[in-house]
Amino acid sequence: MGRADGMNYAPQGKPNPVVEKGEFRFAAVGLDHGHIYGMSNGLIEAGAEVAWVYDPDPAKVEKYVELFPGVGVAASEEQVLSDESVQLIAGASIPAQRCDLGLRVMAAGKDYFADKPPLTTLEQLEQAKAKVQQTGQKYAVYYS
Repeated sequence: MGRADGMNYAPQGKPNPVVEKGEFRFAAVGLDHGHIYGMSNGLIEAGAEVAWVYDPDPAKVEKYVELFPGVGVAASEEQVLSDESVQLIAGASIPAQRCDLGLRVMAAGKDYFADKPPLTTLEQLEQAKAKVQQTGQKYAVYYS
């Protein structure tokens, strides 16, 4: 993770937990951009526990597991979304697909943490705003 290119920039800071061990679980879904590593680092430094990783590309999952040993490898997105112990999904999928993932995440009762850009059209913006209003879930953006 020490590479300096923007694709894989993953800042590491000092642990500064704001939650107790086991109190906040998240999953990483959609590993198309390397910012997922910085997003995960930040969540872990805040005390979160990474429960699952899922991506249809096994090579991306393998790299994530190397960097975050002990994470569960989900067989499907649905496995992650149905885990009631997971409160947040972090996603760095292809930008045009990020909003759709966020809508599914919020419909499953979880908060969504998207890499930038979090959406690519004004229609997606309206869909995301409506889903936030409907569910009360958060749609947050990672600005590395």
